Amino acid sequence: MPVKEIYILRHGHRLAWSLNPRTGKYTSNHPFPTRLPADPPLASHGVRQAQETAAHLSEAFADLIKQDRLRVYSSLFYRCLETLHPVMEAILEQVPAHDVKRRRNLQVRGERGLGEWFGRAWFVQPRPADPERLRNEFFPWLDDSYASRVVPPENGERIHDLHDRVARALARVIQDVDEEYARAGRGNEEVTVLICGHAAPIIASGRALTGEVPEDWDEEDFRCFTCGLSKFVRRKLPPPSSSTSSGAQKEADEEYCYHDEDWRNNGTGVAGGWDCIWNSDCRHLSQGEERGWHFHGDESFDSYEDLDGRGVKTSDGGIHQSKL
Repeated sequence: MPVKEIYILRHGHRLAWSLNPRTGKYTSNHPFPTRLPADPPLASHGVRQAQETAAHLSEAFADLIKQDRLRVYSSLFYRCLETLHPVMEAILEQVPAHDVKRRRNLQVRGERGLGEWFGRAWFVQPRPADPERLRNEFFPWLDDSYASRVVPPENGERIHDLHDRVARALARVIQDVDEEYARAGRGNEEVTVLICGHAAPIIASGRALTGEVPEDWDEEDFRCFTCGLSKFVRRKLPPPSSSTSSGAQKEADEEYCYHDEDWRNNGTGVAGGWDCIWNSDCRHLSQGEERGWHFHGDESFDSYEDLDGRGVKTSDGGIHQSKL
């Protein structure tokens, strides 16, 4: 049995940044560790949330860690990796130093396809620091050899494109882990995936996994409190792997679909479809549910009026003189 359940964790409470949409410049009041202005660390309260989450997950995942049935993915933005920092320390404490293979398997895989949503813009939107730098300077348990399966467009995306991006990324992650265990001859084992991400992609993830997409993007269906945990259990598993190339096996493999481009209308979701068991559960946090978020229309900086009278900047960076 391949990936059976997915836990999705939102990062903890973070520091803020600001954006001037007329210049496309992000700024911050504090120097952030990566020196990228839209890549803040956690606030002190967020650090406490991450520590409480680590205590909870290290105990909940103890058997999975012992049996090498856990894989961890994350956005590469600093706030997500910092949220995972106490989690990974607690997890790796349970693995002997000489068990190099199991420790390597637990390295966090940074997937940009599950990264932050900044909206569509005429300017280049923020990207995280490179995995090699993040590993060398901050997070030694990050797998800097992993290459993201999906990369957001440099000018950002509209809300429907965000959902499609997240659906593609989830499908690739799930398929990769399924195939990883099948190649190792362990395709009959139940595997858990932990993902750390951001509010908007987490909501999109719930919709992509379950296939339950509201007519109004702003509907508050899937929740995402800081350090809240959502849990999804797979409905339809892929066919068991086989060392033979029989016609029946090939037919079964082809029938199973990890990603349907029309996933928003097929009613099942990606990779066999999933049921939501926890919807941003916060029982492990002493302060409970905090800083929930939901969509408020399509965040876009494609065009806007220049209040200095210099016209409107558009998505290609040009200037359009509005007529009064």
